[in-house]
Amino acid sequence: MIRRETRDERRKSVILSTSEGSRNGFTLMELMVYMAILGIIVIVAGRAFSDSTKFRVRTQNILKATQVAENVATLFKSDVAQMGAKSSKEATVAGGNDTFSEIYADVYWNAGAGDYSSYFLAQTNGQDDLSFRRVRYGADGRYVAVEEVSWFVDANKVLKRSCRTIKGTADADACPGGDADAARANAVEIATDVDLFRVYPAQPGIVTGEDSQMFPPGGGNQFRLVSRVGDAKYAAVNTDGGGESVTVTGFASNYNSSTGEINEDEDKVWNEVYVVANTPGGGSWNSLCGSEGNNFQFVPEVEYEISFAITVQFAAAQQDPAQMFVPGKDHMAVGIRNADGANIGQRINSVPDFLFYPPSAAEANSAKRSVRFTVPETIEHACLAFTFSMFTPLTAAGKIEISELTLKKVPSSNYTFDESVANVAVADRKNVRAFRMKLRIDRSGETANVDIVIPTPSNGVAD
Repeated sequence: MIRRETRDERRKSVILSTSEGSRNGFTLMELMVYMAILGIIVIVAGRAFSDSTKFRVRTQNILKATQVAENVATLFKSDVAQMGAKSSKEATVAGGNDTFSEIYADVYWNAGAGDYSSYFLAQTNGQDDLSFRRVRYGADGRYVAVEEVSWFVDANKVLKRSCRTIKGTADADACPGGDADAARANAVEIATDVDLFRVYPAQPGIVTGEDSQMFPPGGGNQFRLVSRVGDAKYAAVNTDGGGESVTVTGFASNYNSSTGEINEDEDKVWNEVYVVANTPGGGSWNSLCGSEGNNFQFVPEVEYEISFAITVQFAAAQQDPAQMFVPGKDHMAVGIRNADGANIGQRINSVPDFLFYPPSAAEANSAKRSVRFTVPETIEHACLAFTFSMFTPLTAAGKIEISELTLKKVPSSNYTFDESVANVAVADRKNVRAFRMKLRIDRSGETANVDIVIPTPSNGVAD
């Protein structure tokens, strides 16, 4: 017997079926929540990926800009350091000594107008424009040509370098001949995106009208030597007055001829002579040392030079010059001494004496000696003195002539940088001995900076 479902039973079945279906699906609200969460995840992930990409690109730009800036600095430094080179080895006869030819006039920028420097600084496209001259050498160290090199930034912020040969044998690839305009038209690209290119010449410590020579006074060449006496440790020597040269004789010897021994004890005898101006009138060594014009002030950050020529004469022409001086025992030195009151004549410990050997061959006589020094702190008053302590028996019979004596400030080492001054007066450019270069490369908003100082000791006249 087949049983039929009633109406109520069918209605109940539909209700149950609908209820079960709703438990297995999603409501509209749930779908909206899920979509919102998914959207947030996508946005966060996308931003993280974008930031990562930007950071990578930024890092690459920084690294690239830094690498380019450093490469430019290396090339610029190597280039500019050769500025003004003007001496070279020249060929001689077979087996002969090398000779050196100095001063190629074309290296000077404009000597006819009083500019004895080797550079010219201007501005192009709002950036600095540096040109300079130098000597190019061959593999054997001999002169080949005089070149003019330029560094400048064009209107597209591209740093370029040009080179032209103005005298001698041109290098067709690296530095051809031709005029300045042609050289610039064929300039080599060094770096792009150059936002700043500045070149500052060092301000010379010695400028026109300021005398670098401290002694003899007034740029003269005459002096006197006065022997130190009044102390058992110092024996008097003889000097022949004053002039462009002074001869010293009568040296005390620390050699005992009767015993054949030398005195190396604390009581050994010294000879010391003080350098004073060759002016009328006498006076003791200490009074002259303490008087104005014979003592000097020395300050830090300035380099000083003592220079002189020395000639040794002997009692007999056949004497071997080497017998008069024994290195390691005999003592010849030049230095500065305290010029103040009770301390007059004392050595200044912060500036040691400078030892020198006399010439041991006739052709070396009158060779110029030069010593340079700086002081760690200001020395208000100091004299210049030569000191001798001899141990050989021939010393007393010998003569030493000192000439061409000067004490001066050295322009090559005495400089500062002042970025408020664009250049140096024409007459003073020969004393520029360093340049400061500032470079900034801006690549897509990322910058790299270089700030370097390049010494140029050969710029200007021979030092």
